[in-house]
Amino acid sequence: MLTTVFRLLAKTRGARALHPRGVWRTGELRGGVPPFPAEATVTVRLSKGAGTRPGWPDVLGLALRVPTESGDWDLLLSSTGTGRWSRLVPRFVRRWRDARLGTLAPYRYRGELVWFMAVPDDREVPVRFAVHRSGGDTGWQRVAELTLHPLGPHARDDDVPVAFDPVRTRPAELELAPRWLAVAREKAYEGSRRGHRGS
Repeated sequence: MLTTVFRLLAKTRGARALHPRGVWRTGELRGGVPPFPAEATVTVRLSKGAGTRPGWPDVLGLALRVPTESGDWDLLLSSTGTGRWSRLVPRFVRRWRDARLGTLAPYRYRGELVWFMAVPDDREVPVRFAVHRSGGDTGWQRVAELTLHPLGPHARDDDVPVAFDPVRTRPAELELAPRWLAVAREKAYEGSRRGHRGS
């Protein structure tokens, strides 16, 4: 049922079911605190969840494809709260500088549940993001920094057909949690892909 719902939504929109339009960038990720590599060039997508007009509130999205030693990692972040419970809930914001972009659901990494969050700089269109990590509590530790390259001539979705998928594209040591939610996300992504492709 979930696959069908997202397939129909994507088919109706003629785009992804969620975050239908986005701007593509490349950037440099520097960290060294696992699971992040010490340094990597990443593919980045900035988007709005519902695709509202500029200046309208929406759930903002930041997607990264991070190359690691054990495979690519699609890290998808959405505007959320920062507290123990509010980080589990999407948050509508108007401006990037007001957003705190988190994973919503945690990963299980080395036996521990961990959340990730990116905090943009205070520009209208951010250039840098400080990436943080948190365990079961709400203590956030800075673990990496993302710097975006200048916007190039080929920046829209049709020019860079990369399909982010946090369920399929991740290192084996990073397990999506809880398992039932990972299964639901997999169904939703499959439905969105089918609808977008017109199948």
